[in-house]
Amino acid sequence: MMTNKLIPVFLAVAALIVALILKTTFIASVSANHVGVEFNRIDGRVEAVPLTSGWHLMGIGTSVVEFPTFTQTYTWTKSVHEGAPIDESMNFQVASGVVINADLSISYSIDSSKAPVLYQKYKRGYEEITSQIIRNEIRNSLNIYGTDYDPEGLLSGGKIKLAEQVRKKINDDLGAYGILVEQFGFVNELRLPANIQQAINSKIQATQEALKSEAMLRKNKADAANAVAIAQGQADAKIAAAQGDARALAVLGDSMKQYGAEAARIKNQTLWIEKWDGKLPTTTAGNNTALMMGLGSTAEAR
Repeated sequence: MMTNKLIPVFLAVAALIVALILKTTFIASVSANHVGVEFNRIDGRVEAVPLTSGWHLMGIGTSVVEFPTFTQTYTWTKSVHEGAPIDESMNFQVASGVVINADLSISYSIDSSKAPVLYQKYKRGYEEITSQIIRNEIRNSLNIYGTDYDPEGLLSGGKIKLAEQVRKKINDDLGAYGILVEQFGFVNELRLPANIQQAINSKIQATQEALKSEAMLRKNKADAANAVAIAQGQADAKIAAAQGDARALAVLGDSMKQYGAEAARIKNQTLWIEKWDGKLPTTTAGNNTALMMGLGSTAEAR
């Protein structure tokens, strides 16, 4: 009987213990593609090992701050229709004290194993780290390296080198806390003071006109050289034709000299043959024949 009476007491004590446990603990979830950082609000302690995605039982006074493990991309622009609906562009100084306004874009990721170190350092979530810590790092880097460039140099390609310098400095300064900047650059055109922009535009226009004039001069020279070459070619062709005609006439003259006498001899023989009556001559002489003449009759006559 005594045992039966104690059962309700045991149940009450167990219920009280469960209630105390539930009161001092809670269940927290970490989203997929994120890690969680445990932070004790009472003593400020940050657990060194991050929580993986899923459900976790937390103690009293503990909060869980999530950090994404995938690449984040943020854009700060002057336009209210791009990025946040406010002007988030950034000013920085270059050589000669000229202030430039720029739209910026950054892509970075967080090393999940260093998320607790990152939170321990700044006590902020990733959105505040982006909008405050990383943004301030960008501004400082731009002002450090920007003074090495003049406005015209930036517009003509220097901004690519400047962006790479800024990216490297952010990684050097924040890499120990798990931040890795994969890409940083300027979005849209840099905005310069109106007078500086006008001066650069005028210089560019003058350069383009000079290049155009130089190109036209080169073309005219090329056209003139081409005309000379054509005339020279035509003259050479005429000379070659004249020389060919002269050689042809010379050959023809030589042929006439060589074969003209023979043709005359053959013609004379032809005429002699045509006039021959068929009787052999009474006196003939040849190369190997002695000429025989009747001298006796003449002597007798004497």
